[in-house]
Amino acid sequence: MNIDNLTLPQLVGELKQAAGQCPKCEGTRETTFTSRGRDNVVNCLECEPLYQALQHLEAALKLLQDI
Repeated sequence: MNIDNLTLPQLVGELKQAAGQCPKCEGTRETTFTSRGRDNVVNCLECEPLYQALQHLEAALKLLQDI
């Protein structure tokens, strides 16, 4: 993935695709319920950085789309 030529929506799409194609867990996520409510947990350490980046990039994308 060459991030130099991607726009924000393309970058979000590429990261989602990369997370979904994880060789260890194939992008599956388990849901746990805590006293604070519903928390999503990533199954493997390879996917965790992708989902953390996606969280921030999706928030930025939503902000830009609302303008």
